[in-house]
Amino acid sequence: MSVGYVGLGQMGSAMVGRLLEVGVPVTVFDLDPTAVEEAVAAGATAAASGAELAAVADVVSVCVPDAHHVELVVEDLAGGVAGRGEPLTVLVHSTIHPDAVASAREQAAGWGGDLHDVCVAGGAAAARAGELVLFVGGRDDLHPATAALLGHYGSLVIAAGPVGAGAAMKLAFNVMTYAQFAASAAAIEMAQGAEVDTDALVGAWRHVGQLGALTEQFLPILDLPAGYLVGASRDRMQATTDIARKDLRLAADLCADGGLRGMVEALERAMSEVFGVGDEQGGTP
Repeated sequence: MSVGYVGLGQMGSAMVGRLLEVGVPVTVFDLDPTAVEEAVAAGATAAASGAELAAVADVVSVCVPDAHHVELVVEDLAGGVAGRGEPLTVLVHSTIHPDAVASAREQAAGWGGDLHDVCVAGGAAAARAGELVLFVGGRDDLHPATAALLGHYGSLVIAAGPVGAGAAMKLAFNVMTYAQFAASAAAIEMAQGAEVDTDALVGAWRHVGQLGALTEQFLPILDLPAGYLVGASRDRMQATTDIARKDLRLAADLCADGGLRGMVEALERAMSEVFGVGDEQGGTP
């Protein structure tokens, strides 16, 4: 199977690297020429557009920032599908609203594409190792070869439900993740103010099995002194914060009106403080 990949950010580049490592031919497209050059150096083939990529790929993975970018990619892919014997399968790895997945699926169907949400979790390190969690919408409708491809990306492939359910499950997953980050930040600040041994606190949390691996990776951020994040480091953390806030806004939209929706909205507002780029750190709220 020949795979096309659109979107070579941190996650996309890692997923492409995984495919190349296991011998899957990959054609890539991204607006960043440096990211494309790095993928080509690792063994990928470059395409000049999504249309050019769609003309040669059996399946296309898409990992771009938000729903608007997904829409643009699907529109671009349409230009390369003329004369295909089978529909082009499009796998959207971006974290977007289920309604946006439905819209993109309808858009792709207009030119003969078969679009599914295959949202991912675990981070770039897990992507490079092929150990991502995949939340798949419409898993049972995928071609067997495409379903096998998912096994290269991840070690846990979840049939979330119909198309769109993968995106909803990923948003729910992110609520749990960011809530634990926020709870960690609040607890550490409280403990430091009371002169508590924070290492012992974290050790106790780990001992009873409540400290997740992603949260443990996050904890060193809490040790950074005020004003430490500057320049490119701060820009990267601000980008992480922006992604978190975007995801939590989408998650809040899926909640019924009431206290739990308000909690998710409050969590979204707290992300700047949680990631250390709030006003008191000299950053943008």
